[in-house]
Amino acid sequence: MGKNAPIGLYGWVQSNDGRSAGLFIGFLTAVQAMAALALFLPLTFVDPEHAPFLGWNGYFLRYTPVVLLTSIGWFGWQMFWHIESVKRAVGFRFVDAIDEPRLCRLIEPLITAMGLPAPFVGVIESDARNAFACGIARKKAVVVVTRGLIDDLTDVELACVLGHELAHIRNGDIRLMAAANIFMDALGKLHRNNPLKFTIVHVVLAIVIPVILPLTLAGGFIGHLALRAGQVSRLKIASAREFIADAQAVQLTQNPAAMASALVKVEQHWEVKGARRSDDAMMIAGDTLGENATHPTVPQRIAALARVTGSMVFNAPDALPKEAWDSSRSLTEAKAAALLQKLPAARVLSRVRAGAAENVLGLTFNGMVMAGMAIVGLVTLHWSEIANPRTMLAKFDIRPLSLMVGSPMACMVEVAVTGDEACKHRWQSRTYREFEGQKNTLAGWLADGSAKRRAKGFLKPDLGVSSMNGLSLRGGEYRGQSGMLRRTTAVMDGQGAFQAENGSGFTNKVPTDLMIAELDQVGCFFAAMNYGEPEGHYAPSYSINGTNLEGFIQAAQDSANVPSELSDASLRSYLDTRGTLTQISYDFYGLKGLGYMQAAYSDPVHAPMIARMSERLGDPAFKRGMDALNVAKAQALVRNPDRFVPCPAVRRGY
Repeated sequence: MGKNAPIGLYGWVQSNDGRSAGLFIGFLTAVQAMAALALFLPLTFVDPEHAPFLGWNGYFLRYTPVVLLTSIGWFGWQMFWHIESVKRAVGFRFVDAIDEPRLCRLIEPLITAMGLPAPFVGVIESDARNAFACGIARKKAVVVVTRGLIDDLTDVELACVLGHELAHIRNGDIRLMAAANIFMDALGKLHRNNPLKFTIVHVVLAIVIPVILPLTLAGGFIGHLALRAGQVSRLKIASAREFIADAQAVQLTQNPAAMASALVKVEQHWEVKGARRSDDAMMIAGDTLGENATHPTVPQRIAALARVTGSMVFNAPDALPKEAWDSSRSLTEAKAAALLQKLPAARVLSRVRAGAAENVLGLTFNGMVMAGMAIVGLVTLHWSEIANPRTMLAKFDIRPLSLMVGSPMACMVEVAVTGDEACKHRWQSRTYREFEGQKNTLAGWLADGSAKRRAKGFLKPDLGVSSMNGLSLRGGEYRGQSGMLRRTTAVMDGQGAFQAENGSGFTNKVPTDLMIAELDQVGCFFAAMNYGEPEGHYAPSYSINGTNLEGFIQAAQDSANVPSELSDASLRSYLDTRGTLTQISYDFYGLKGLGYMQAAYSDPVHAPMIARMSERLGDPAFKRGMDALNVAKAQALVRNPDRFVPCPAVRRGY
């Protein structure tokens, strides 16, 4: 007995149910492989530590479950709308006994014999000869036939076709093939949009980033292999279910010759215009060759019937005439196979590959040409180093790819969710240093450029997507307004502007942390001057809007005349007033005026205020009512009141 021969009706059912389940798992695996290719570039940008090819373990742990759940959700949605989508694609209409009395008369006894709930019946107004059953559950299944099938088949032939479709419903094939079609649609779309399929862009990228070449070749091959595995699986599943449905239709009608005759007629004109190729898998006849192959050949199907029913296929009253057998190559092949007690060779893989544009590597002719161009370009460019395997292997290192296009976005999310900043240290430790001196590659050029930028003090010397927002940032020592600040680095752009505290853009405003550092180290406070001239812009006795220096000094004295119960509000008001008056005294009246003001503040009347402020700074409740800068000002004032002056005055020698 041939390897592919069925072993009786129930043997077919038992063996192929298990085989179909295994092939269905293969579909899920193929979808995962195609999804990994589709996600490669996006994840390389946003999460290189968990991207395919860059971190397979991380990808499997983080994204494989997401792909599985997403595909299950998408699959469920597609299954829910399955009948409606098929109806729109092939354009059938529902009919009843009034519309199609002959059709309904033939199908009703078959439904009863099968023990099925009555399905809906539909007709496609097409002269093609074909039929299919679709749906998810038996109670909502639909049996659809074409007008050509109704007109061209005899009653016994049409009954065999209807029995075939009802067998699909009873066996649950309608669900299985709907699932196979949905998965194949997904595989086809993923393969067509595979970002690693060879294009001229990949050729250019491979010249400067050599690792692109093996990545693209591997990605194209994996994508092609996954698609081909899906096509072979679908053909095997569909073929198995067709053999079973043929045999059960014969068992139901007791007319194998009519079944064979119907198959021959359907084979001659089966294609329904406007139908999707994916819908062919549901029909009684479809492509048997090429990437859309979904059915066993008619010789295989008739030979399979002969294995189950014997010579009745050829000798029963409804059998085709001898002339039909002799004039048809496929029928002759089926009869010869039946006499030899084996099926014609299945040749599933070769049938699927027939006429395919891609070779076993997943490359079209143009893809082969472009791959050759990339190889020739790389060999030419690196010929002088080609004899050094270690040097050449370093050029194909995949890590620079994540450095060039990687982004710490996923790390930022991880920090926000978990608070664990360990990933920041891992990210910041990455550098181009080990690729310095590499010739004729983008990684080498970036590494050398990074070394030059590092020498110039840039905080983000590595040129990559992750550093685009800070490429011009330099880290330099900031001496402050006083000129006396030490060991303090400021982040600035090329024009000397400070990075904004919220990280968006640059500003001339000095960051708060630098102001606080100057208060802590020097004791003076940051002040924006209108004049700031050491000799003073106005004479000490000059009146401004009726107020002169003596008036400011009196205001300083008055600020200390507060009730014996020094409230937190009065302390904060005193701090603000002292800072403002000290700043004005220097801005308007210069170093001499500032000296007068500081002399006034050295009066013992201010001592209780300073002492009380020192006491209250030990209470967290007091500091909660102030921002960090004012807390630092209060601490500087308490620590050394004589140094609590505008920093520009310190620079001028105060």
